[in-house]
Amino acid sequence: MSAKKIASECGTEFFAKNSIAGFRNCLAIGVDGVEFDVHLTADNKVVVQHDDKLNKNITRHSNGEWIAKSGPALCDMTSAQLAEYDIGRYRPESTEAKSYPNYQAVDGAPIPHLSDFVNLLSESGQPIELWIELKTSPFNRSTSSDPEKLLDEVLNQVESNNLTRQTVLLAFEWDLLVLAKQRVPDIQTNFLTINETTLQQLMRRHGEVDPGLLYGQFHPKDFGNCFATAIANAGGDYWGPWIQDVAKKDVDHARKVGVLTNLWGVEGNKSALDAAKALGADAITTSNPTLI
Repeated sequence: MSAKKIASECGTEFFAKNSIAGFRNCLAIGVDGVEFDVHLTADNKVVVQHDDKLNKNITRHSNGEWIAKSGPALCDMTSAQLAEYDIGRYRPESTEAKSYPNYQAVDGAPIPHLSDFVNLLSESGQPIELWIELKTSPFNRSTSSDPEKLLDEVLNQVESNNLTRQTVLLAFEWDLLVLAKQRVPDIQTNFLTINETTLQQLMRRHGEVDPGLLYGQFHPKDFGNCFATAIANAGGDYWGPWIQDVAKKDVDHARKVGVLTNLWGVEGNKSALDAAKALGADAITTSNPTLI
């Protein structure tokens, strides 16, 4: 079985993450899907970025000067304000620049809107999938988008452009995906998971949060502490675990209960990709899908 090749954040190995240039490149190299993250602005526009705040390692003012520190939150800014920034290259000596030394910088690259990607895909006529992560978190409510408003806007754009069957929605907050299925039964959903250690680290950093906010009424503890079984009962299409959290038996079990597996956090090198393929997953999200 051949796993789907999903370009993480529009293929960060080649262009700045979540950029229009990166999305165009994904269309050109023939991936099966493009994964990216979305937020809602103060004026209810869906924009494509990973972090809930402007990231100082990828964001410059229109005059080319790097912003001094990360922030403010995207949900507190209008789309007009965000248009003043450039995200076409990585700050020298940043983690991003060191991780992707061969990327191509593109100056004058705006923070994209979801509509930019939708329009490019529609114009291309290609059957690749949009893997859209709804970037919300109960750990950061003060700086993240309103979950249901973000879902509404994303579904409106997907449906109005006849891309329902080409879309996979991803989220760590499972209630959003259950709601998405209720509203648009044909849309695919990917239930993201994190391990207990990471969950505890998040709570130490941001304060105690009820883990039930992540899982809603389908908490894994009520299904034999099994993510895949809980997701199957929630009506999900995909389980999205971090690659280091799973073994082949977990992937096999997910398939038995009718759930596909998408591995994320797969490094863009051959050994990491070979290890991911050996697990037998149905989809692999990586910064360099051309190696698969």
